[in-house]
Amino acid sequence: MKRRSFLAGTGAVVLATPLAAAAQPTKKVWRIGSLNEEMPTTPPGQGPLYDRLRELGWVYGRDFVTERRAWGDQIERIPDLAADMMQSGVDVFTVPGGLAALRVQQVTRTIPIVTFAAADLVQGGFAASLSRPGGNVTGVQTLQRDLIGKQLSLLKEASPGVSRLAFLIDDSVNYIPGLIREAEASGKMLGTHLQIVTVRRVEDFHTAFLAFRDQRAQGILVLRSNFIYAHRKPVVALALKHGLPTISEQFNFATDGGLMSYGFDQREVSRLVAETIDKILRGAKAAEIPIQQPTTFRLVINLKTAKALGLTIPQSLLGRADEVIQ
Repeated sequence: MKRRSFLAGTGAVVLATPLAAAAQPTKKVWRIGSLNEEMPTTPPGQGPLYDRLRELGWVYGRDFVTERRAWGDQIERIPDLAADMMQSGVDVFTVPGGLAALRVQQVTRTIPIVTFAAADLVQGGFAASLSRPGGNVTGVQTLQRDLIGKQLSLLKEASPGVSRLAFLIDDSVNYIPGLIREAEASGKMLGTHLQIVTVRRVEDFHTAFLAFRDQRAQGILVLRSNFIYAHRKPVVALALKHGLPTISEQFNFATDGGLMSYGFDQREVSRLVAETIDKILRGAKAAEIPIQQPTTFRLVINLKTAKALGLTIPQSLLGRADEVIQ
């Protein structure tokens, strides 16, 4: 009788074990929604952002996956793309800058939005302060106005003797006045006249370069923006056609044929973004995660473009470059 009771009990345990295992909750796989002007060239799971997340304990495919969308030259598509990604349960968005963040905010004020390189999240109205943003936008910002003087100085150093420089600005950027003031002050200190030209549509680029020619501009500082970035190749082509050296914050301008780029180190920024995402996935609110700023900057010089423009880059400048494109 005792033996039967024991066997019956054992059978009950054996039968109950699979049921208990089946009842265990499935581990959540987080979804990161990546919105960019262009689709990344590296496969999901590869690159400095994923490397840093791996260091922090997050394995791609096991703990999180990414959904990637690109809006090309139609930034107005962002709200629809973001809404579509929300349908699949995106937990956090990553975007390149403030204008893209603003478009995502049209469809969500609750899902965290992490920026890679916003110009100034406080001045842009996305955050109350760097230490405590207060909304659903945080991430990394690169204060463009702090770089303008250095970029103009580098452009003049690459082409000694220039006295007339131009500043190509996206008219949709909402912090233009501050950038213009900084550019004009820097230009004055360098002893150069600065011509400001704004663009809003693709057709404006041709008109802008005609204005540069009429004003006898000798070099161009190209503002970083989503719109200009999406059309950087036509800008580079026009600059070469008109024999004008250019510098921009984004390294792609140099790799795509512009003379120089000087701006934030993209690897460092990717790692900072990963650290912000890590905090969010562990339960922190975007409103309470401090906005970070990069501390490492890179100078890239395209010698092929210099040769096409008939420029001889001083050795002192080449020696300071982080990358020289032959």
